[in-house]
Amino acid sequence: MPHCLTDHIGLKVIRWTGDGSKRFISLICPRCRRPSSGEIRRSRSDAPDLDSLVNSELDLTDFSWEVVEFWPQPPGPVIPENLPPEVERTYLQAERNFGIEGNEEAAGTMYGKALDNALRRIDPTLTGMLGPKVKKLAAAGRLTADIAEWCDNIRVIRNDAVHEQEPITRDELEDLRNFTDAVLRYLFSLPGMVKQRRGEKLDW
Repeated sequence: MPHCLTDHIGLKVIRWTGDGSKRFISLICPRCRRPSSGEIRRSRSDAPDLDSLVNSELDLTDFSWEVVEFWPQPPGPVIPENLPPEVERTYLQAERNFGIEGNEEAAGTMYGKALDNALRRIDPTLTGMLGPKVKKLAAAGRLTADIAEWCDNIRVIRNDAVHEQEPITRDELEDLRNFTDAVLRYLFSLPGMVKQRRGEKLDW
């Protein structure tokens, strides 16, 4: 489902329009109650009339109708450019969980791990929790003072809340995502763009 990103859920057909070879259906998700739509066509000439399938729990594809196109498309992950492989891998896992309601802790854990992998790549001697690591890099001039100050406002980093029993909220997850994105772009995306413009290879 493009809104709540629930897998393996049946969308209910609530109406259809069109004629000839084109049919357009309006759908509703039984979980989030948000709408979507699609274009469908007969896969066999003896497919039943759509009127008999509207507002039912039946699967259109079991009755010789197939989906041609679906709207809206589920959002794809947004990955900063030029990341080291281990950072990109963990960030991608965070992004895949970000949009799914109920997966806030999984996403938060992986954003934290992506941050940790990134900071270790810059300075392998860093130890301890994320907050102090960010501040050490800022003090060394590898991150800006603004980023270090921003870090103080991210509860997940400030309290190492990834390891707490209290679940992370959606707002806190969005804060962590934005912060992680900014750090990764500052440490890798922008320097990588400069190196590529100079014709240099990335050294991470």
